[in-house]
Amino acid sequence: MKLSLIKLPALFGVLYAAFTAIVLIIASVMAFTKGFSTTAVGTTLMNWEPHWWYLSIIGGGLHLLSFIKSSSRKLLIVNTIGICLFIGYALVPNYALVLLALHVIVIEVMAKTPVHPTITNEVAE
Repeated sequence: MKLSLIKLPALFGVLYAAFTAIVLIIASVMAFTKGFSTTAVGTTLMNWEPHWWYLSIIGGGLHLLSFIKSSSRKLLIVNTIGICLFIGYALVPNYALVLLALHVIVIEVMAKTPVHPTITNEVAE
């Protein structure tokens, strides 16, 4: 994958998704020690989010830049979803598992979409 301003959010997204997966695992392990409940995991995530909320601003900003530079309808939609995901990471971290699943789908679509679509790609969409 050639790195470009349009593909940079996918790279940041991979790193952030890995970070989120690790945080979810650690929060779940901590919840297991006290008797597992999803409420305990959600509370732990809500307490930790103030320490890295600025990463969501960086991710949302990268998706916004990619949105502005996008020439494909598919990339416009995926970047809009990506912006919403990073807003969700900052505001509702207790839904991180759902956000992470959607984020992986967004990353995959961004990685497979050509940066400069040809006419045949546009017609196929």
